[in-house]
This record gives sequence, structure tokens and C-alpha cells, in this order.
Amino acid sequence: MNPQRPERDTLMAYADGQLDAARRAEVDRYLEYEAQLTPGGEHASAGQRSTVRAELAALQAQNIALREALAPVLDEPVPARLLQHAAPSSRPWARAAAVALWIGVGAVAGSLITREAQQGDPVAMAQNEGMQHFVQQAELAWAVYTPDARRPVEVREGSDLTTWLSRRLQRPIVAPDALPGGLVLMGGRLLPGMPGKPAAQLMYQDAQGHRVTVYLRGMAKPTAESAFRIVTGKQSSTFYWVDRQWGYALTGDLPRAQLLDAARALYQRYTADPPQPPAKSAAPLA
Repeated sequence: MNPQRPERDTLMAYADGQLDAARRAEVDRYLEYEAQLTPGGEHASAGQRSTVRAELAALQAQNIALREALAPVLDEPVPARLLQHAAPSSRPWARAAAVALWIGVGAVAGSLITREAQQGDPVAMAQNEGMQHFVQQAELAWAVYTPDARRPVEVREGSDLTTWLSRRLQRPIVAPDALPGGLVLMGGRLLPGMPGKPAAQLMYQDAQGHRVTVYLRGMAKPTAESAFRIVTGKQSSTFYWVDRQWGYALTGDLPRAQLLDAARALYQRYTADPPQPPAKSAAPLA
């Protein structure tokens, strides 16, 4: 009996090293089977290689590009200025405005949770590591695709974009035509996320050519809902939050206030259109 062709999500997990031993062995068996069908096996020309082997090679090449793009900044500590509380204001109205902003935005700079604060709490540490990985994925995807002049997005804006991403992520994907600050939707793409949880990336551009991306996927493990938080790197800043077990990250090199306005608009839009479980009668995903 011939082995079954792996699905796209399985290949993504294989390329990411996220499959268990049994499922990885199944993919290996299929690749060996394909090599036998391909003239010349491993030494066949690129034009002779099967679709699955070529697809896997493309995913692995993408992973290498993602790692190399931001490898120097992945281990940087959180900037000290984000961990410092602002000095008290002598003006009562300014203090009131600061409190209102704190409540509306949630934990931003001063409330970033550090690993030291979570010592002794394995669940909290696991959730924090999951969030760090999620944000790193969003930052890497922004760094890799926004500089691309020829094909920054896989599918251009339009109904096909949201229909395609919604089917692949098995939830309604909302892609506003525009965000505050003159950011206009360019399109989006499907990206590897976690096993069984692919990610979507939406890209926006303003009149000056600045590009921001929205990265979203289901969280790999149960994750507590969180208000807006921010991570600032050398090249970009990322606002991120978790709502109903879905993570959202807005990344760009625009001023923080403009990114926050865009993040608020996205949060309000996704709150109005919460994720829905796929219908049992839905047709198989393409």
C-alpha cells in the first residue's frame, strides 16, 4: 500500500521540527516513496522533483530566511525604558489621563511580564514562552516580507483573500480595507505557525511606503487573555494581545502612537467579529 501524501499543514510542522516521531516517520516514508518514483532520486533535476519535495524544500528555505533575518535581535533584553514607570505629574488632569490610558490600553511598557517574575509558576512560564515565540514569529515575518518589492503578499486585497485565509485558519478572517494613519490593505499570505495552527499575515502600506503587518493565529496552548503589550526592537515595534485563544500582533517601524491607533482599530474590529468554530458540514479545505 502506497503511503498517503502529507497535507500542507503537516509539511509545515515537519519543516518546523514540530512533529512527533511517529508522524515524522510517516512523512519520511512518503519522501522515500517519492524519491523512488522520481527519475534519478535525490539527484533528479529541479524540474523533475515532485511537488511535495519541492514544497518542503521551499518551506525549509523560508525557515532559514526567517531565522537569519532577525537572529541578531531575538535574544536582546527588553529595553530598560519600557520597564521604568513614568514620573508622577504635578497636574491632576494629567494623572487622570494617564490612569485612563493605562486602563484602556492595558499592560504596555511598565507591565511587561519578565521571566524572573514568574519563577516557581511553570504554567505562567510556559505561557510567557509561548507568547515570546508568537511575537518572534510576527517580527520575523514582518522583516522578511515587507522589504519585498516584487511580491510582498501572496494574495492581493479582495474577497478571495479573506475567503482563502478563513478556510485555511478555520475561522472568519477580517481584513479592514484601511487602518488609522493612512494605512491601506495590500493583501496577505498564509504562513507556518504551530502544528495544526497555521498563521495569517495581512500587510498594509501608507502613502510614504511604510509597511506594517498583522500576524494572527490560534495559540498552541491555553493562554490567558491579555491587553495590549509592546515589544520594541532595533527595526520595529510590535503591539500584541490575546483574545479568545487567538493571538494578534501588529508590527511596523512607524511611531508608537500610530501603531497603537491601528492596533486599537483592529482589536475593535476583531471583537465585533469573534472567531467561530468551523461548521461540521463545511467542505474540505483546499
